[in-house]
Amino acid sequence: MRHIVNYLFRVLMSLSQLLNTILGGRVDHTFSGRVGRAAEEGKTWGKIMAEIIDTLFFFDPDHCYRSIERDELKEPLHEVWK
Repeated sequence: MRHIVNYLFRVLMSLSQLLNTILGGRVDHTFSGRVGRAAEEGKTWGKIMAEIIDTLFFFDPDHCYRSIERDELKEPLHEVWK
């Protein structure tokens, strides 16, 4: 059972990264983290989306805020991957 849960977690994580990439974000960040960062920066769309996503993830309080990858550089990926 644990293998199935781990597998599903990885699939959901990759889908979130794919959504973020399709919407113009970095390929290695999740959509929740992007929304969390936008909400933290005071962007209206981020605040609205964070409210929606955090409601859906009721079992994970402050999901978007906690999904922000603070250790990531803010450089464009093509600069990071050189």
